[in-house]
Amino acid sequence: MPRGFLLRDVDESELRPREEKVLTKEEKRKNWWYYNNGKVIAGAIFAVMLFSLLFSIFSKVEPDYTIGLMTSYEMPPHGADELERCITPYADDRNGDGKVVVQVNPYTVGQTDPTNYEQMQKQQASLAQFMVDFSSNDSMIFLHEAESFDAMGDDVSGVFQYNDGTPQPGGAVDYENVMRPWSDFAAFRAFVPMSEDEEEVPSSAYKTAFENLRVSVRSAQEGSSVARSEEAMAYHADSMALYQRLLTGTLPEEQD
Repeated sequence: MPRGFLLRDVDESELRPREEKVLTKEEKRKNWWYYNNGKVIAGAIFAVMLFSLLFSIFSKVEPDYTIGLMTSYEMPPHGADELERCITPYADDRNGDGKVVVQVNPYTVGQTDPTNYEQMQKQQASLAQFMVDFSSNDSMIFLHEAESFDAMGDDVSGVFQYNDGTPQPGGAVDYENVMRPWSDFAAFRAFVPMSEDEEEVPSSAYKTAFENLRVSVRSAQEGSSVARSEEAMAYHADSMALYQRLLTGTLPEEQD
C-alpha cells in the first residue's frame, strides 16, 4: 500500500521531527533523582545499618567480671548500675584492654502467680538467660536475696561452694554455709548508693534492697563446667581474689 495513502489524513506538521528539549543542569538533577531516589535511599539505609553493626562489634567493651544478680523483683537498671559502681574499684583489668569493667546481669527469679501470664513469661525468659549465662561460666560471683534463692529450690544444691572455699556436695541442703550477707563485706558496708530520681526510687530503697542481698561463689568442684575449662578456672581464681578484696575492702593497688 502506498505510503501516501497511509499518511493522507495526517497533518504535515506532525510529520516533522520533534526537537529534543535541552535540559538545564537543575532539570537533569531532578530527572536523575526521580528515577534513582529509591536506590539512593536503600543504599543509605544499608550503609547506616552496616555502620551500626560494625560500630557495635568494634566498640563493644568486654567486661572483666560479670556478676549475677538474682532477685524476686525486677531490679531497676539504675540499681544494677549502682552495684557496678560499688564493685568496680575493687576489680582489676583481667583482659588487659586498659579499662576495668564490671557488668551486673540481673535475673528475676521468684514465686509467680500462675494466673499472671505476663509475669510468668518474664520469669521464664529470665531463667532461660540465667541458664545460658550459667552454662557459659559468665559469672562466678552471685548476689541474691532470700526469696529468689529459695525459689530455685534444690536446683542450686552443689552449685555454690562453701564459705571456706570447699565445694558443697550435690544433694546437700546446708545453703546457709554457701553464702555471706552483704554486711560481711567491708566494701559493701562502705558503699552509699545514689538514686537517679529520689521521688521515683529513693536512695534509701536501694540501700535497703542491697542490704538484703547475700553473696555466693560458683563451685569449681571436679566434673563441673568450671573445672573442665582452664579459662574458666583462671576466671574463678581471679573472681575469688575479687571476692576477698570485697570482703576486706582492699583495693587492687593496695595489694601490690
